[in-house]
Amino acid sequence: MVALSVVLQGEASAAAGFARMSDRQNVNFSQLASDAERADVVLIGEVHDNKAHHDLQAAVIRSLLAKKIPIAIGFETMQAESQKQLDDWTQGRVSEEDFKKVFAANWTYDWNLYRDIFILARDNRIPLIALNLPKEIVKKVSRKGYQSLSEQERKNLPKGTTCDLNNPHTEFLKKSFKELFQNVASGRIFSYFCEAQTLRNSGMASNIKEYTLKHPERKFIALAGIWHAVKNAIPEQLERNGSKLTSLVILPEIAELRRENATAAEADYMVGGAPEGSF
Repeated sequence: MVALSVVLQGEASAAAGFARMSDRQNVNFSQLASDAERADVVLIGEVHDNKAHHDLQAAVIRSLLAKKIPIAIGFETMQAESQKQLDDWTQGRVSEEDFKKVFAANWTYDWNLYRDIFILARDNRIPLIALNLPKEIVKKVSRKGYQSLSEQERKNLPKGTTCDLNNPHTEFLKKSFKELFQNVASGRIFSYFCEAQTLRNSGMASNIKEYTLKHPERKFIALAGIWHAVKNAIPEQLERNGSKLTSLVILPEIAELRRENATAAEADYMVGGAPEGSF
């Protein structure tokens, strides 16, 4: 992948790797940032353990702060029940050492991969929003299906959350993972995988919608894995949930999704090369 220390300068050259998918043209970072300024929701995908992807996310956030645009940042890394701890962090009421324990309880990846963004948010008093559903619920659905959830568990999901597999993302996943699921693509394992993905996409979309309804003055920046940030995932679920918000999707390239095989139906921008791994 092209070094983002070179790419993420305000006037980076088009050759550095920002592909606008609407016309398949290489553009510079300033052009991407200008589009981000106009969208209500900006989704920036990531491979969770790729530091360069988090540098890209931080660069977009800094570009919006430089224009004094009020923003909020939503994290897939954080579960909704940790919202109070996120608020405490943003307001400087908790030390980094104590917050690292909260982060570790929510997410298994290294704190240092995300630290710059959390520090940036704290220092600028940017509201942080926990987007993810409780991991116990997601794990249960991925193993036993949505029907295994109790009535109380379903009631505790964000308003508007659905597990309807009749959505474009299901076919997208089947196409993307056909080799991985070649022996079970029509069976329970794949269906449960899709149900868990749809549940998370729908739940995170519902949390975004709820926040933006209460705070329409703030642009919402959503940081999530590529398979959640792609247009047929969270953005499509936002539309299904009745949201009229405009969205911009920025995805780093991965082996399965590159500018050569992606279209404007998946992303507005594809960035860089293909790092190892896809989650």
